[in-house]
Amino acid sequence: MSEPLPNSDPPAARPEAAVIDCQGLTTRAIGAAVWAAVDLGSKTARLENPGARHSLGVALPEGFELVIAGSAGYYAGGLNDGATIRIEGNAGWAAAESQRAGTVVIAGNAGNAVAASIRSGLVVVRGNASTRAGIGMKGGALVVAGDAGPMAGFMMQKGAIVIVGDAGDGVADSMYEGTIYLGGQAGELGADAVFQEIGPADHRLIEDLLGRAGLSRPVNGFRKLVAGRKLWNFQTSERAVWKGAL
Repeated sequence: MSEPLPNSDPPAARPEAAVIDCQGLTTRAIGAAVWAAVDLGSKTARLENPGARHSLGVALPEGFELVIAGSAGYYAGGLNDGATIRIEGNAGWAAAESQRAGTVVIAGNAGNAVAASIRSGLVVVRGNASTRAGIGMKGGALVVAGDAGPMAGFMMQKGAIVIVGDAGDGVADSMYEGTIYLGGQAGELGADAVFQEIGPADHRLIEDLLGRAGLSRPVNGFRKLVAGRKLWNFQTSERAVWKGAL
């Protein structure tokens, strides 16, 4: 191996972790600090005193892990591009919105529209999820360890939602191809939502997703919700179903 040239600086050590104190920083400054850590080659970063600020941990790359040591505001982990993001408190509206890949784990509760429009990856809510959890999902999986509010899975196109607890009214409303697995009770079903017989492949999927979410729960009590497909094509005979959906 060649020696460094005289008067030249030795190669910089690659940092493995970064700790960022968010106290007094703007959201823009916090984001710049996180991306500076990414650019320097750090594999992990921890945000102390996040103060429930919005848009923390947006669009982070594969192989990076961010820990938010407290609660986060709106859009935490949005546009995730493969990172692992752990929120040690609650999260506001639209956590993990439009995630492309990766994992977002929320230790507490999640606000409206958690995992909205995700395409892949895993989103875990260890507490309860508010209204429209998993709205417009296009792939990936959402696991809610507690209850989900009204309209969970609204207009879901693909992917899977596992709700260990109960689901509010309107669950699975106007879904296309997605699947919701419900461990508790359901309120009034959404437009065109139907229960379908659950099979061994479904049980294996639920077990896998619960395991990846770090949850231990028997899978035998889950029920399966899918689209009844009456909204796929307009039929005058199904006018009442369409009217209810609109």
